[in-house]
Amino acid sequence: MNINLKKFTAMAVAAGMIASVSGCAAFDKDDDAVLAVADEYATAVAGIKTSKILKLTADPDSDFEDNIESFVDHSADTWGEDYDKIVSAIESTITYTIDAESVESSKKDEEASVDVVYTIVDYDAVYDQVTEDGGDVDAFVEALGSSEEVTEIEQTIDFVYDDKEWLVDDEDGDLVFEVYSFYTDAFELEFVPALSADLVDYLDWYTSYEEDGSYDNTYDIELDIIPTEEGQEVDWVFYYEVKKDGELIYTSDEMEDYGYFIEAYYGVDYDGATEEDGYLAAGDYTITFFTMDGEEIASSTSTVRVDVDTSSSSSGEVTADSFAEGVETYWYSYSDGSGYSMENGEYTTEESIIEFTCYVVDEELLSTYPVYYEVWYSATGSTDDAESVYTGTVTPSEYSNGFFYEFQYVADSTLEAGTYYIVGADSTGTTVFFTETATVS
Repeated sequence: MNINLKKFTAMAVAAGMIASVSGCAAFDKDDDAVLAVADEYATAVAGIKTSKILKLTADPDSDFEDNIESFVDHSADTWGEDYDKIVSAIESTITYTIDAESVESSKKDEEASVDVVYTIVDYDAVYDQVTEDGGDVDAFVEALGSSEEVTEIEQTIDFVYDDKEWLVDDEDGDLVFEVYSFYTDAFELEFVPALSADLVDYLDWYTSYEEDGSYDNTYDIELDIIPTEEGQEVDWVFYYEVKKDGELIYTSDEMEDYGYFIEAYYGVDYDGATEEDGYLAAGDYTITFFTMDGEEIASSTSTVRVDVDTSSSSSGEVTADSFAEGVETYWYSYSDGSGYSMENGEYTTEESIIEFTCYVVDEELLSTYPVYYEVWYSATGSTDDAESVYTGTVTPSEYSNGFFYEFQYVADSTLEAGTYYIVGADSTGTTVFFTETATVS
């Protein structure tokens, strides 16, 4: 057999070159090592092992190093028991999968990448369901542990080859903080306790000047729930009923209130009201607060009397002059939640309450004297088109520093721009003690 030596030699050389090239490519790839580091890194992220994360990161910047520990801190002593329980429960649901088919690596180019998917409980969906059912923090934490609703976070992890080891290329920690976004989200998860009698400290017939909460010659009545400290943090959504001598005469619309007083009103201008001599008719009035599901929260009964002489106090008749001399006046507002003085009755549309306050100087004359008042509103600032928006009767409230008349107007949401006139008079409305003007802009 004749062998073509030249052709054989050429084929041998070509085969050697192919083997050499193939051998170089195989040597350049380092997929197994990259996958091993990716698994180590993802394990650290899922396990909240911050020191390990930093160790596997190439050149983490100072902000990343300084902030990662405090970012994941959820100690009960620092952030409260509820936050600690919530975050701990979410942490325990983090898992991950690495797509081994996606790995690419080159030691020559000193770079690699692989895709990873983190899975975490869908805490927003769980929160919506639990709060809709009226659940509290403990119910939420329990639901997190059993929920099958999850959120997936897909990432491509890039690596750099540094001193013969693969490190994650994420110097700012963006990949980590994307997974750890629940630490900040958890601060927004609020649980409002269900409305119940447990949130009621006591009840107060606020506009009554009698110790037993009864009324004489009144145009309206007001029962307030004084909430517990916990109840003051709750947005109260409720309705109330009014019964006269045991017969239902009024059911309110859905009401919303919050803060130190949860208020229910009834008077001559309300549906079902009857009058005697212009006053709210005499009888026993029961106001009952209910949740929107119809569960009773609180109830109290007040007696209203008519034809009782309240035109003067024990020291003599109250006139416009004696009233003016017997009080010191100023404006007040509770709309920021704590109360602050106002000058000249100037308010903004961000506020919800205006109050004209009279400090009683002549206690002998006025400490138990009822004053009827009306609130009128004009969008133009003219009395010609002013409309009555509220009427009430108040007697001075006693505080540690004395007696105070508190002539309030509470808006449904916030105050409308315009002018409000507060007019105070005796119980018959014939003797006017003052007319004050508040401007809202």
